[in-house]
Amino acid sequence: MELLRIVAMLLIMTVHASYRALPHPTPASIEADALSGFLQLLTQSFSVVGVNVFVMLSGWYAIRPRLVRFSELVFQLLFFGVLCLGIEYCVSGQLPPKAITTLFMLNDGNYWFIKVYIALYILAPVLNTFAESATRRQLATVLLCFFGFQWVFGWVFEATAWLRAGYSLPSFMGLYLLARYMSIYRPAWTRLSSKADLLVYTAVCLMVAIASFLLKWHLNLGGVLFFYNSPTVIVAATFLLLFFSKLHISSRLINWVAASALAIYLTHSSSFLAKYYDGTIQAWHGQLSRPAFLLSVVLLIAAVFVGSILLDKLRLLLLQQLQRFIRNP
Repeated sequence: MELLRIVAMLLIMTVHASYRALPHPTPASIEADALSGFLQLLTQSFSVVGVNVFVMLSGWYAIRPRLVRFSELVFQLLFFGVLCLGIEYCVSGQLPPKAITTLFMLNDGNYWFIKVYIALYILAPVLNTFAESATRRQLATVLLCFFGFQWVFGWVFEATAWLRAGYSLPSFMGLYLLARYMSIYRPAWTRLSSKADLLVYTAVCLMVAIASFLLKWHLNLGGVLFFYNSPTVIVAATFLLLFFSKLHISSRLINWVAASALAIYLTHSSSFLAKYYDGTIQAWHGQLSRPAFLLSVVLLIAAVFVGSILLDKLRLLLLQQLQRFIRNP
């Protein structure tokens, strides 16, 4: 499952390289180059599950909040915030507007995932207590009612702003409880073979890619299929999680890398540096052939991945020194 944590972050980097950095396919762009349009939607379909998977991993094991762990998270956020701000200053020669409020995530849109995840972290004891004290029927009923409500008002009709597209605390809470339900009760549909789980994930992603391609081409629709609260995205994320839960891999390297997985998000999605990640990919998209572009993006993702992990190991060394100083001033 630690390997899945790494995979989830790679998927998040990939969906940002495809969906955030590049222009979205339109009927005109698909008409001009159908293969490029389909490949972009296919990439998005397989990778958009990354955020949901990362949240569901927390629910699978259950977050057990502790002040020490939370303070370490705050230190990590400040470390990468100051680091990314420093890099931006070195590159541009000036501080960006609202640098301080951006550093502390006080502006709308700054690290939206982190702010929602912190709220989930705070509420985790309440969710854990409910999941562990409620009967199986009660938990299943709550999940069915919540996802039904979310899909109607936050997905089909988008009639509730605080549920729209799944960028919200209630959506994360639903994913968390779904993972707790699977982890605690292991219903029959979670006990399929790992091959069956992978087949479901692959089939759902392919179906979404084809459907979104046709809808975008002929009706300029289909974007809702990639919302985090889309039923297909949740199903795909669920079965990808189940697939990895049945793998038996023991590796110190995987654990070493997974411990710093969040750092990957904190660098490439930094409010100070995301524009460079996206801008580089945009420039390559307009200048390079398709094979050269794909290879360049893969190498960029690999470089940012490795660099982020190494920087986080430096952060851990600094944290250890700080903790020693606090214990023995």
